[in-house]
Amino acid sequence: MVNISFLGSCREVGRSAILIESSKGDKCLLDYGVRFSEKSRMPVQVDLSNLKACALTHCHIDHSGALPFLYKKHKRLPFFTNALTLEIVDKLINDMLKVTSYPYPFGKAEINSLKENSVLLDVGVKQKIADDFFITFYNAGHVPGSVSILVEVDGKRILYTGDINTNPTNLINSANPKNIPKIDCAIIESTYALRDHSPRIETEKAFTEEVINITDNGGRVLIPAFSVARSQEVFMILEKFNYKKPLFLDGMATLISKIYLDHPYSLQDRNLYRKALSKVNFVNRRRKRAKAKNTNGTIISPSGMVKGGSVLNYIKSFLKDPTSAIFLVGYQVEGTPGRGLLDNNIFKFKEKNEHRKTDYNYNIKAKCKVASYDFSSHSDGKGLHNYVEELNFTDNAKEIFCVHGDNKATTTFAGELADKGYTSVAPESGEVYRI
Repeated sequence: MVNISFLGSCREVGRSAILIESSKGDKCLLDYGVRFSEKSRMPVQVDLSNLKACALTHCHIDHSGALPFLYKKHKRLPFFTNALTLEIVDKLINDMLKVTSYPYPFGKAEINSLKENSVLLDVGVKQKIADDFFITFYNAGHVPGSVSILVEVDGKRILYTGDINTNPTNLINSANPKNIPKIDCAIIESTYALRDHSPRIETEKAFTEEVINITDNGGRVLIPAFSVARSQEVFMILEKFNYKKPLFLDGMATLISKIYLDHPYSLQDRNLYRKALSKVNFVNRRRKRAKAKNTNGTIISPSGMVKGGSVLNYIKSFLKDPTSAIFLVGYQVEGTPGRGLLDNNIFKFKEKNEHRKTDYNYNIKAKCKVASYDFSSHSDGKGLHNYVEELNFTDNAKEIFCVHGDNKATTTFAGELADKGYTSVAPESGEVYRI
């Protein structure tokens, strides 16, 4: 029998961590992330003796942020990833430690050990990690470099999707479940299981038309966006629809954009990416930031939920300008400043950090236009159901575990799959299942 231990991402989004254990006691970790709450930030702690490897689906902190902790004890643990993901993980975890006051139980030494023990694995290559224990990467379509992981152990095949997108974006190709061999069990994300996205091309057109309309009439547009993938997707959309006004990019997004340029194989249309990036003005100094703020154009700047980052250098002047607009292009978690701005048209943000030299206390009613555009890199409910239906399960084995979504999304999705004849469940943190 194979044991699957769920150490996080259970009825929640955050601290993704799945432990697979063979009948011989060999273990492999799939992801090892953190979540941003004051308690239980780390995955559930369990016995990790005889851990043979860890493998990562993609760079986002909720999947990768706790990985260095493994190297407190496992000094030579093989870490399977790819070159693009490894480079971004290094930047994101170091940035996480830099900007937080939370006492994570690891530091630069463990990050260096993570990098030193990395093993680069190409998509479609079967990798042995122990006796009768193998992993293979498949494209996940979520962000550049993202993969799903097929685990073959003790004659069983277990698919861990990680975060997936079944619709192509301008940045990367979509996931294709038909490429995955016959499986016994799937562990699948459920982020947007209860939601359907609008047709992508319609959203892109509406977004670009509104940006052009605002800037053609003398206004400015501020786009808070995630540094990884979303910022790049936005400037590719603007290029695709022939946006002509000045376009600025600030914060960590500038670094990620350059990294993508060094890994063109990971992009769907590298020529469009290069063309779009060549028209972007990178902001990296105070003087350039002042110029961007006062230019009739568009600024893309992290963070995506307006919880901090370089966007705070701009937002006050936009909020007070009725000719301008703030367009949110990512999901706004309840309780975040971005969600409050969207729901109530009021921006509230308070932060005083001596280490970061910040002192913000904003409570501003927006005079500018505020709107949201759905450019999600996750599959919606319809996409998730289609993905499952296109998977090829072995006879009499249709086990599915629904993770990486809130309580309602995971449990409802599991129930819908059960109605279709699958043996499906939304596990809770710390639970162990045998297949």
